[in-house]
Amino acid sequence: MWIALIICGAIVIFILGFGVYTAAVTTHPKKTSMEDAWNNEVKKCDMNPSSVYTITTDEGYVLHASFLPAYDYMDEYGRIDEYDYKNPKTHLSEGPKAREEYRAEGGPDNCNGQRFIIISHGYTYNRHGSMKYATIFRRHGYNCVIYDDRRHGENVKTLTTFGREESKDLMAVIKDTRRRFGGNIALGCHGESMGTGLSITALQYEPDIDFIVADCGYADLENVVKEGMAVKFHLPSFLGSLGGVISRILFGYNYMKIAPIEHMGSGKVPICFAHGGADDFILPVNSQRMNEAYSGYSEYHEFPGAAHGLSIDSDPEGYEKMVLEFLKKVYGA
Repeated sequence: MWIALIICGAIVIFILGFGVYTAAVTTHPKKTSMEDAWNNEVKKCDMNPSSVYTITTDEGYVLHASFLPAYDYMDEYGRIDEYDYKNPKTHLSEGPKAREEYRAEGGPDNCNGQRFIIISHGYTYNRHGSMKYATIFRRHGYNCVIYDDRRHGENVKTLTTFGREESKDLMAVIKDTRRRFGGNIALGCHGESMGTGLSITALQYEPDIDFIVADCGYADLENVVKEGMAVKFHLPSFLGSLGGVISRILFGYNYMKIAPIEHMGSGKVPICFAHGGADDFILPVNSQRMNEAYSGYSEYHEFPGAAHGLSIDSDPEGYEKMVLEFLKKVYGA
């Protein structure tokens, strides 16, 4: 009997320990460095120089951001040949910065473009990962704001909440962009993975934006965690629920309760959902569910054979066509 009790006790301790570990790692992930993200992306797209600045949220959290002008205006700013941008350190806040011609002294940024896009990256990554999407929009006259999600990139380490707090951060970026560049600009958002999760969650606050391109996002985290436990790690799915409960006790929220699909707002903002058909991390059904549940205009596009976050890599021309046709439907862009 004592042996049985000891074995049972050991199993309970292991399960609780695994739950604590899961909760801690999930909410405090190891983030990708700026340099590593740069090296990952530099072969995929045009990694142009950018003007680095910060945005302070209402709660006082500081977000690091970069402004990338549309290609139409690059020559006017005259900053292509005079700087060596091959070193990723030139894109970090502590390193050399792009020219200040972007900013008008004592006033808003001096940008001629009237179309803007804010791009939110995925879990553990940083704003360098948004460059490949920015390339499409910049080519078609959109100025881009890319920023680091809380905890990620150059931001101070804190709790990751998968959209609960990050959606409020996005609202701060939206407000800052309109204040910085003008209240009448056309403004949209693009999200990848967690970037989509936080963008959709922000809809509950009725953001002043014109559209969202939502790539490979989750309708809710519960299905993602349970699927991962069962398929990737061959563990019982209840361990994911246990981790969520422990997260609630230790960190104040249960990540298993995060569900962007429940916070989609009034339906005023058109949404273009995209997903890789071979995504086995966040299954395509997540975007399909959100597309079906949305009360406003939305459309769903699937890229066969594309793994998680790789739809644009699998079919760059098809991805760009999807974006442009969607924008034409939104406001004839």
